[in-house]
Amino acid sequence: MLLITAFIGVGLSACSGAPVHSGRSVPGPAAPSLLSLSCADSAGQQGRGDETVIGGVEGLVLPGSDDPAALYPVGVSGGKRYFIYKAFLAVSAAAAPYATVSITRPASARLVYGSPSRIGGLMSAPAGQALLAASRARVRLPVCGRRFTGFTGGIIVAGPACVTFEVTSPSVRAAAVSVPIGPGRC
Repeated sequence: MLLITAFIGVGLSACSGAPVHSGRSVPGPAAPSLLSLSCADSAGQQGRGDETVIGGVEGLVLPGSDDPAALYPVGVSGGKRYFIYKAFLAVSAAAAPYATVSITRPASARLVYGSPSRIGGLMSAPAGQALLAASRARVRLPVCGRRFTGFTGGIIVAGPACVTFEVTSPSVRAAAVSVPIGPGRC
């Protein structure tokens, strides 16, 4: 009777439609879909800093982004090592209702953003696999008030790179910028 119950349980589990993932098959930063954040994901409202605003978003052009010490190793996937450059992004109220930040090159670079607690959890996960799996090529940042709305996260690269960002919004002219991440030039 116990054996029959076990077979029924295994059969139901296999037919439930729930995906099965092994811990070894977590993809590297290759998911092209949009990561759309909500106001609940923001770190709150803030005044404008001294940073350059690109297409309604500040935090993409930072002094020191070309410093190799700013790259933190986050894991290995498919035999490749990945690094994150932590970059706090803030979207201007002028970009309402949202701004979308996209990486146009290199193709291997990705963005990972979310609530401070979610990013903290992803950063502390073993070998950075969850962080790599959560990364995307585009992130939509909502405007959540009259001031700049901030979001925690970073840029994932396979090594030092010149990363080109494009920022679009229904309210602000599209803009692009290339930024060295790690030691490099653009």
